[in-house]
Amino acid sequence: MTKRILITGGGRRLGKTLSEHFLKEGWQVVAHYNTRSELEEHANLSLVQANLSDPDSIRNLCEQLPGFGLFDLVIHNASCFVPDSAAKDLAQHISQHQNVHVTAPVMITEALADSWSDAASMISISDIYADIPNQRFSVYCAAKAGLQNWSLSMAQRLAGKVRVNVIQPGPIKFLPEHDQAYRERVLSQSLIGEELGYGAIVEACSYLIKAPAVTGSVMRVDGGRFVANRYDQTFSS
Repeated sequence: MTKRILITGGGRRLGKTLSEHFLKEGWQVVAHYNTRSELEEHANLSLVQANLSDPDSIRNLCEQLPGFGLFDLVIHNASCFVPDSAAKDLAQHISQHQNVHVTAPVMITEALADSWSDAASMISISDIYADIPNQRFSVYCAAKAGLQNWSLSMAQRLAGKVRVNVIQPGPIKFLPEHDQAYRERVLSQSLIGEELGYGAIVEACSYLIKAPAVTGSVMRVDGGRFVANRYDQTFSS
């Protein structure tokens, strides 16, 4: 029987790579996207749109999901990453990050309560900042920490039905706006010292869904950055 996966934020960047990987593996892929999807049409691909910073849009998405059938895997990948200094409205800044990283996963998982296949898995994409926060992104860090803690709670609640794990990416893929100096500085704080690429997360997901003894775990895929020199920060006196 064909397996089915839901990937939030599945239309761009890491989510797109994950969607393409599972399509190649023969899965039925339900890929959520917000503003646009960069995925090519595929017979096994279903696209669902929702603004996960808006609870009403999350509810609309949740109403659609059970109609796809049973899910073998859910990857909570959708994210927003905005520095605190860019926030024009602090309350909105907080709610945006909390809704995308916590409210949406909670509501989606609740909506799928009766839609899990046997031996299903759930993976949440957190961040090394959940454990080693960066004061420039304090709201983002708090939201990712919330996602991680909630996911471990779900490992308890769904025990025996769904295995739940967390992946903490580090410096996986730079953006075009990251200049060479920035890239070199970040990689100097990694033990491997290389841009890992989205494939590193794909491999981690593949391992977790094939490891029946692993649940309630937090896997760091960060090139060793967690145990290396953290990052440059300037603290006010």
